[in-house]
Amino acid sequence: MLLLFLFLYSLHTVSSTQKKEIEELLDVAQTIEYFGYPVEKHYVTTDDGYTSEVQRIPYGRDARTINGCNEKRPVVFFMHGLFASAHEFVMNLPSQSPAFVFADAGFDVWLGNVRGTEYGLNHTTLSPDDAKFWNFTYYEYSHFDLRQQIDYALEVTQHKSLFYVGHSQGTAVMFARLAEADCTWQSKIRIFFALGPTAGFLKPLLPFSLLEDDLVQTLIQLVLDGRFGIIPISIPKSLSSFLADFCTSEVLSHVCAGVFELSDGMERLAQLNTSRVSIFLSHFPSTTSTLNLLHWVQVFKYHELRRLDLGARRNLIAYGQTEAPRLDIGRITAQTVLYFSHDDRITDEVDVKDVLIKNMGPGLIEYYDLDHFSHFDFAIGLRANDEVYKPIIYRIYQEIAEKRC
Repeated sequence: MLLLFLFLYSLHTVSSTQKKEIEELLDVAQTIEYFGYPVEKHYVTTDDGYTSEVQRIPYGRDARTINGCNEKRPVVFFMHGLFASAHEFVMNLPSQSPAFVFADAGFDVWLGNVRGTEYGLNHTTLSPDDAKFWNFTYYEYSHFDLRQQIDYALEVTQHKSLFYVGHSQGTAVMFARLAEADCTWQSKIRIFFALGPTAGFLKPLLPFSLLEDDLVQTLIQLVLDGRFGIIPISIPKSLSSFLADFCTSEVLSHVCAGVFELSDGMERLAQLNTSRVSIFLSHFPSTTSTLNLLHWVQVFKYHELRRLDLGARRNLIAYGQTEAPRLDIGRITAQTVLYFSHDDRITDEVDVKDVLIKNMGPGLIEYYDLDHFSHFDFAIGLRANDEVYKPIIYRIYQEIAEKRC
């Protein structure tokens, strides 16, 4: 009843003319420019026709360089998580947002976006209004979007390799890519830094675990058969805007912060910048495909990464075998560093240790089990700069000092 009262009260206190925070209205490139950084927008079209915008911060506000890298700065490529976009890397203030922190540390920063987000709604022949447009999962993110965006960044910068930072789904797509890639492509990833990493789950997690019910699985197969069509999963911008206004109310801002924190354990961990909740809500969640969510259900079902399981008959047609092919992380040779936490309710230390650390190949070189980090904290937590971003920067500096730029 209290929450209902507060909600009704907000309808009275929040008007349509209420002034919004400027950052609520800005896209990624505009946000970067707003904070005084140089920005470029690049457009990458994949072999299967999807075009996504990729944002670049070529240097930081003081244009510093790294010793030994005066001619061209090392490239750091970021990839976002599920229901997010590149905005997650610029949501906080410059001293707290990884994209800005890395640019100010002397790097050439690239921010990737996958198809279906607000930065990936173009196609050579399809419209987002067409069901066929949404016929993709994280495998297509990996096989097309991530692969070709990285190749594009290397071509533009004339580097042979880059450093990669992925968060959540942004780690899964790189694990999937490296599991498929030959040594030549893997050598393009100088070090892969995985934040809140996942390549399989051992525990049930709502709402994904609900989808394993037999009846729901039957409905899923009907979706895979094309009986109901494949649709996007999104929250209308009008609702996101309302929630942002709702949380801007002086009375209700603390309520929104509490709900946001409790959803991922942040209240107890106290890493959320509560003054920026309305900004977070204005840019999260982004859109994905129902088919992608179904593919994620299979990650929980099989406890590992596989191609999309279409059922034995369709698997035989699509893959030449009755089971969906495994994406074997034991094949990964690219240097990989994991950052995870036992307080992460989504990718906890049990999943990381029993799925990733036990099964990864020679590429795994370091891993860090952090105290009091929720899943979102790796992207927007107030302690992430000191405990994640700066250590990664120093690790890259060390790599450059040993092996040159």
